[in-house]
Amino acid sequence: MRLEDVEVALLQSLLDELTAVLEAEADDDPVAQRLFPAAYPGDDAADREYRSLTQDTLRSERLERISACAADLAAGGDVELDDPDAGRRWIQVLNDLRLALGTRLGVTEDDPPVDPDDPDEQPRLVYYWLTAVQDSVVTGLMR
Repeated sequence: MRLEDVEVALLQSLLDELTAVLEAEADDDPVAQRLFPAAYPGDDAADREYRSLTQDTLRSERLERISACAADLAAGGDVELDDPDAGRRWIQVLNDLRLALGTRLGVTEDDPPVDPDDPDEQPRLVYYWLTAVQDSVVTGLMR
């Protein structure tokens, strides 16, 4: 994956923001709720038990993936994805970034088209850019 300097900086910033959300461990944060959805909707006791058994591990795994991707970016704009683990890791991290940003923005399937000239639309453009990057990684790995 070849990224321009501005893209590297943007991804590093987004990874930092996602790390902050995960490290805050705020279960009432909509992004945290989206990243760690209820396993047993409607059964609070079962869901609490499930979370007590899995959430720390899931959070740690996400933080490790983010850290590895950040290390890739620190090496420059050429990210090597030949290793299947690296490709899978990047797909997962890009998906988490999209989930986090999409949740903050309230993105739905019914969103109107984005006006690229409207400065208020920049966060949505970043969301769609992340989608394109993730698609490129998936397509590249399928070859």
